[in-house]
Amino acid sequence: MKKITQILTFLLLCSCFNQGFAIDVSEPIEKLLKDYVNRMNALNQGTDKEDVLILFDEKYRGNTVYVNLSGALVRKNYEKKDISSQLDDIMNDDNYDFKLKLDKVVFKTQKETAGTISAVISFESFINKKLAEKGTMLMDIVGIRSNGGWKIVQNNMIRVSEEKDIGECVCYVYAKGSTKFVTEVYFPSGLEYSQEFDSFLITTKDEKRIIKSNNKEFYWNRGDGKLTFKGGALGKADNARNAVEFVLKDLYRDSCAKIVFN
Repeated sequence: MKKITQILTFLLLCSCFNQGFAIDVSEPIEKLLKDYVNRMNALNQGTDKEDVLILFDEKYRGNTVYVNLSGALVRKNYEKKDISSQLDDIMNDDNYDFKLKLDKVVFKTQKETAGTISAVISFESFINKKLAEKGTMLMDIVGIRSNGGWKIVQNNMIRVSEEKDIGECVCYVYAKGSTKFVTEVYFPSGLEYSQEFDSFLITTKDEKRIIKSNNKEFYWNRGDGKLTFKGGALGKADNARNAVEFVLKDLYRDSCAKIVFN
């Protein structure tokens, strides 16, 4: 989840116009933004990492305040080196996609050696073509003239999550000995987090060790500790709690990019 969050945060910090939005490129600050968007849209389609990085000044600084579904705040700061590593993540992740839409420009000004622009942006991100997050952000970007060209030197953003179907989940595990477990999982579900309880029983059937949950049976090999479900490998566990955690990751794979166990 951390990786995914970093990728998304980077995209939202840097991208503020979709390709279909017509802008007046007579002002350098707007042309700079258009160049960035075109190159990001073409990433993995001929445009490479350096084509994007060249748009950022070496003294680039960015910061974001993220307001998640529960109302908690997350603050992060960025430098150009962070963009470089996050571009690598984007190019190496074929399952991640995003869409950005400009709602409106609320302020812009162009000087001889610097320009600024503020905009309200709506965004959507997808993992395996499933909606991961939807929300709105207010972004302020500063561009400067540098070595005869124009570079992005500063970006300040407030990002508000309004809907989320895939994300970080939290699970509380309650054990009764080493064969019975009850779990309480909180997972993103549209406009809020949902809560669900599950029970697990570790038993033996036909001389095979299994973990039962509802109507599903997960096999836990006594020899090597491998867990399987319908022939698919889930992981390798050396104790009962660890085995239940692997089962939960499979059960909530459509909602949880990561589960934090307590």
